[in-house]
Amino acid sequence: MAGHHQNGSRLETVIDVTNPATFTGGLQFSELTYTVTKKEKVDGVWVSQEVDLLNRITGYAPKGRVTAVMGPSGAGKSTFLDGLAGRIASGSLKGKVALDGEEMSPSLIKRVSAYVMQDDRLFPMLTVYETLMFAADFRLGSIPLAEKKERVEKLIEQLGLTWSRNTYIGDEGTRGVSGGERRRVSIGVDIIHGPALLFLDEPTSGLDSTSAHSVIEIVHDIARNGSTVILTIHQPSHRIQMLLDHLVILARGQLMFMGAPPDVGSHLSRMGRKVPKGENAVEHLLDVIQEYDQSEFGVRVLADFCITGLKPPRISGDDQHSISTVAGAPKEGEWSAGGSSSGLHRGLNEFDHSIRSPWASARSPWSGSQNGSLIMDALRLTPSRHRRPLHPPK
Repeated sequence: MAGHHQNGSRLETVIDVTNPATFTGGLQFSELTYTVTKKEKVDGVWVSQEVDLLNRITGYAPKGRVTAVMGPSGAGKSTFLDGLAGRIASGSLKGKVALDGEEMSPSLIKRVSAYVMQDDRLFPMLTVYETLMFAADFRLGSIPLAEKKERVEKLIEQLGLTWSRNTYIGDEGTRGVSGGERRRVSIGVDIIHGPALLFLDEPTSGLDSTSAHSVIEIVHDIARNGSTVILTIHQPSHRIQMLLDHLVILARGQLMFMGAPPDVGSHLSRMGRKVPKGENAVEHLLDVIQEYDQSEFGVRVLADFCITGLKPPRISGDDQHSISTVAGAPKEGEWSAGGSSSGLHRGLNEFDHSIRSPWASARSPWSGSQNGSLIMDALRLTPSRHRRPLHPPK
């Protein structure tokens, strides 16, 4: 339940990871924990150590919505998806998983769900129509052939495969459908029987932005038809983020955020890390997670904030060195040499050459005749010293 954490005279809102009042069904998970034994050699001796790949993750994925599992590399996204889909060995995963309020065993989840893997196993010498008919024969059992054909035709239209229905799937040696069409065929093979749950592992991996967007549009339509859709995704574009209804953001197997994408900004504000103007809130949160992961505090303090609302400690010097902070233009006179040249030398010494440099978004200090000439004089970079003859001397 939602509550408050009192800090002096100030109340901090606690993130509610239980089902909201408007929850109308879907997948619920509670205290998911997956521990493995890791062996490493220390001073020539093998030492066993238990590592939590998932650590007490509680939340939900609403029915009829697209839930995206996000996080940096090594966050446990695929492991979490496998745990929900019942693909982790029985007894290894602790916690509960329920569908529409009914607790489900891993074997039962497999029967009512479909899992679209990142690498497909399609037959290259079958056409799109033949591939989906084969899946219908395999998954729909003994229903009449006419009904199977009708379902395949509807699915081809739903997946936007009408123009490529008679095209071979193809492989490295045979020209076939495009990468985006191939991914949509893979999805069609797994949803031909109308599963209540659909899991997708990196469905946009290896696709260009347009193909990736079309795939997520199809997934979005599938969710709107009543399925609970959960997918893992890495660095989605802004257009794709607009199609995502619910986010589960992980880091080091711990829950960093859960909720609707528009709520990420307020989550960061409560944390004390307001999103800079013009920056994407989800990307900024991932940057903040990376900062804490590389700090002495680790991401545990961010996971605690999700549960207790207790603000994480500030990283020393994060105002100056935050990889997410986009600074404005240099202050008036910062590049000026008036009075003394200390301001100029200080600016040169503190110049950040990284891609995320605050100076990248500011007005270029090299523009303008006065400032530009001062810097050029200070660095002694005259055009004549770097000019090379167009032709070597004969």
